[in-house]
Amino acid sequence: MQICKIVPEKLRPALELIWEVFEEFEVPDYEEMGIQTFRHFIEYHNMVEKVNQGEMKFYGCYLNQYLIGVIALRTGQHISLLFVRGKFHHLGVATKLMKVVENEVLAQNPKIRAVTVNASPYAVGFYEKNGFVPLDKEQKADGIRFTPMRKAL
Repeated sequence: MQICKIVPEKLRPALELIWEVFEEFEVPDYEEMGIQTFRHFIEYHNMVEKVNQGEMKFYGCYLNQYLIGVIALRTGQHISLLFVRGKFHHLGVATKLMKVVENEVLAQNPKIRAVTVNASPYAVGFYEKNGFVPLDKEQKADGIRFTPMRKAL
């Protein structure tokens, strides 16, 4: 497995992977409004603008040049998107992607001592196993269900 930064020219396949995994694992937990909100959020023109402005950084995990997982870091310390193809779940892909982001956060600003995430219902257990603690109970905004979480670095 190789993890590298995703440049704007390679962003479309990453967003396609995110949508495919979202449909498979997240859609059952969301109402239509949340599904549409998420779909709009990950539209290419929205994301490429965020990447070009430095607001978002994407990293991909590749297995023999096949994209199997994606993570996005927003505003310096917030994990915005973390998705791994279903057949690669429980193989450490998401944990490796998260470690890359944690190292990126510390390298960019050693004073930042935590990363945050708004975990989907499906992902709360994964984040807890990886050292995140809930900051509040589950919330809903624009149809998106999430639990705000934090991990000290």
